[in-house]
Amino acid sequence: MKSVIVSILTVIVFTSLIACGNADEQSVEISTHDAFFANLSTLCDAHLMGGSTYPENEDHPLVGTELRNHVSHCDDRMIRIELIRDGDYWHGAWVIEKRDEGLHLFHDHLGDVRTLADLQASGDAHGYGGYATDHGTAFRQYFAADDVTAEMIPEASTNVWMMDMDLENGVFVYNLERHAMPRFRAVMQVQ
Repeated sequence: MKSVIVSILTVIVFTSLIACGNADEQSVEISTHDAFFANLSTLCDAHLMGGSTYPENEDHPLVGTELRNHVSHCDDRMIRIELIRDGDYWHGAWVIEKRDEGLHLFHDHLGDVRTLADLQASGDAHGYGGYATDHGTAFRQYFAADDVTAEMIPEASTNVWMMDMDLENGVFVYNLERHAMPRFRAVMQVQ
């Protein structure tokens, strides 16, 4: 019910912006990012259960495993989704942050015992990722690799990560493309 109310409010806000006709392109982009962040926040403390649908390569560490990610932390600037594989914490998290430069996704892959408290204490935003593009919606965002990623992992400089939510049906999709080709995709049910 909460997700339906958030969805309705999102539609009202966007309808109001369009009706006003005074919203410039920048404010619409920011509003889309804010709406996505608000929708993702409705999943706080939820578990995302599912698995990879691509690739089919059995050597990939996430193929054939159960993914049970936990939306473990939400505040007004950050959402953290812990990565759990086959019941064990899998050395990282997806972190979505509101930054001065825009909505940002980074992959916090810094060890088996790194916690939210460690991240907050250090103030560092380590990990590869990127900023949301202007092609997203209130329920889907695309994050293009940033300069930090290109420096850390040169072959990932063309990465685009996508997060997609179907709140009505309780489905969350995480997708990665590199060189405009599929690289990884996971489909998870919201629990």
